[in-house]
Amino acid sequence: MHKEKEWEAPPAPDEAAMAQLSYQQWERAEAESMAEYVSRRRTVDLAALTRQAIDEELTPLERTVIRLRYDEGLQPIEIAARLQMHKGNVTHALQRGEERLRQSLKYVVRYQYNLRHTPFLPLAVRRALVVSGVRRAKVCTPGAYLRALRRGENMTLQNAADGVGIVPQRLRAIEQGLPPDADELLRLSTFYGVSADSILKGGTSCRH
Repeated sequence: MHKEKEWEAPPAPDEAAMAQLSYQQWERAEAESMAEYVSRRRTVDLAALTRQAIDEELTPLERTVIRLRYDEGLQPIEIAARLQMHKGNVTHALQRGEERLRQSLKYVVRYQYNLRHTPFLPLAVRRALVVSGVRRAKVCTPGAYLRALRRGENMTLQNAADGVGIVPQRLRAIEQGLPPDADELLRLSTFYGVSADSILKGGTSCRH
């Protein structure tokens, strides 16, 4: 009677490295305080709800100008030129859209922050709009993609650097265009949960 093999094959070196790094990231995540985690997640979760409110609660014009402002980062005068509208009309549509979003999300903000009133409601919604826009932005370079991933999770440079396991100055340089080495690329892809190839390609390809 032949003894059955316990393992078909040992893990490949890159698989072992990924597993080890994943465990290290889990240990770092355990070190994050609950307050830090909750604070970081609130804006990210609110951003997802903000995107749904944009799709369902705004008029077509309000939806368009909000997307151009926050997803593409255009200024009102640029939006007016794109839509061939008067700048004042664009500004009013932006204001109406933001106010409609605040009214749609005020109870969510009140619940998330355990408040009876929401004095910082405009700030919370504006921040959620920025995060939502970053997560949807089309980027073209590895650095811009990594920066979008970090901001999309509402993380500071220090927080992300600690999680990846590199110094903040190095992460800043990578986000500004310095190519990561092979070890850094592995760490970054594991930390953000994306493929190394997607980082090298800059996430979403640009349209020219």
